[in-house]
Formats: sequence, structure tokens, C-alpha cells
Amino acid sequence: MAKLDIKGLNNSLVFVFGEGSLEEYITIIKSKVDNNPQLFAGSSVIFQGDGLKLLTQDELADLQRICLDYDMVLNNMQAPSSPRAEKKPAASRDLIIYKTLRSGQRVHSDASIIVWGNVHESAEITAAKDVIVLGKLEGLAHAGCFGDISSTIFALQLSPRQLRIADRISRSSGDLVKNNYPEIAYVEDDNICIKEYTPHEAIPK
Repeated sequence: MAKLDIKGLNNSLVFVFGEGSLEEYITIIKSKVDNNPQLFAGSSVIFQGDGLKLLTQDELADLQRICLDYDMVLNNMQAPSSPRAEKKPAASRDLIIYKTLRSGQRVHSDASIIVWGNVHESAEITAAKDVIVLGKLEGLAHAGCFGDISSTIFALQLSPRQLRIADRISRSSGDLVKNNYPEIAYVEDDNICIKEYTPHEAIPK
């Protein structure tokens, strides 16, 4: 039987994962939340424990989705490296989120992130590849967080607090014009450029 302890620390809930499988962790989390939904909804959550090392990045992404589905706020999403992933290299799956990211929520993916919703002002997204927001992006978005300068950031309405692509940073001036058409951000000539998105026009790589 998997072991998953949950304890309070500095106004956050710390999930300490012992040895177990993804299915067992999900069963435990659902059981604990269903028994005390008021405790978990809106709570800041931190993942810890040696059990995380036995999960692949795809399985970690599944745990992220479970927490988001229960309206928890994810604090540390970059988990320890997985020995299983090292033994059997595989490309990470894109993380797809079917909801709006509220202020204070942080999400990470070792592939791309696709959000079917808005990203509120103090929410943060970091992805090894692209960031795609099918809604309004007002928070911080970091694409190519491991150094991939060819990554892009796309949103149906782009009005971010801050954009990052690899090690390039673009901050809002505070009087940013909010355009009501899709825009995409990319790196060109060592700077982050933003332009209206047109499906038939290639983005420089």
C-alpha cells in the first residue's frame, strides 16, 4: 500500500510521497479530499518525498491535474529527476489544463503547456517548450525555461505581467494596449517580439 502523508507547513499543505504507484496516490488524494473538501480547496500545495523519484514526468503531470481539479494552488511543480525516466528516455507529454488558472497558481511542464481558459494576473506558467493560452494571459509565462530559444508564447489575448523565453525577459510597461486578437511572442534578433498571429505566416526560428 502506498504511503502519502499530508501535513501543514507555513500556511501550505505538504504532500509527502512514500513508495507507491500513481494509481495508489490518486486514490489516496481523492479519498482525503472527499472526506474534507474545505481543507483542500484553495490551499497551497507542496510536493515532497522520495516517492516522487519513482514517477515519470507524465505521471507527475497527472498528479498536477488532480490537484488543479480540486482547486488547489500548486507551489512547487519541478519534481526530482526520475530514475525510471533515465533508464527509459521518453519525450514528456504536453500538459493540458481545462480551466482558468487563478491568481497565485503555478504550473510547470517539461514539454508544452496548453490552457483552455484564462491565466490571471499573479498566476505563473513555466514550460520547457511552448506556452499556449486559449483565453486571456495576464500573468507570468516562461517558455523554453531550460534554454530553448525557439519556443513561443501564444494567447487569444496577450496582456501579461511578464513574458520570458529562454533567458530573455519582456515586462509589461503598465499601459500595455490590450488587443482583441490572437498574438504570439517569439525571439528574433536576441529580443522578444510580439505580433498578431496569422495561421499562414511562419514564425522565425
